[in-house]
Amino acid sequence: MAAAFLEYGQARTLWLSGVHRRSATKADAKILAGQDLDYSLDPFDDQSFYRSAARSRNAALEVTVGVSPKASRVWLGKANSIEGFAASAALLINAVAAAKQGTAEPFRFLATPVQALDPAQVKGG
Repeated sequence: MAAAFLEYGQARTLWLSGVHRRSATKADAKILAGQDLDYSLDPFDDQSFYRSAARSRNAALEVTVGVSPKASRVWLGKANSIEGFAASAALLINAVAAAKQGTAEPFRFLATPVQALDPAQVKGG
């Protein structure tokens, strides 16, 4: 979903959740809003947050698309007719079909989930 909808866009809204230990001095979660949030992320302060959802203006599709990877959801604005809904659904399906596997998290300073862990690779300290 990130490769199809977030990779070539301008993030307008980010919903972030923390992976850090709970503390009175750091938020557990936060929401950022702006024109292009990749430039707003702080490499030190935001590295312990992961993206739980995002809204991005996708330049290739010329629409603003919302993506929630954990919930496996994608959304656009409200359709005015069944034809508009069908056109939006086709646009999203075609974008997913055309997307190549993303190389990395589209927001460079955020934490990313581990997809698989090989216990043989873990070394004790």
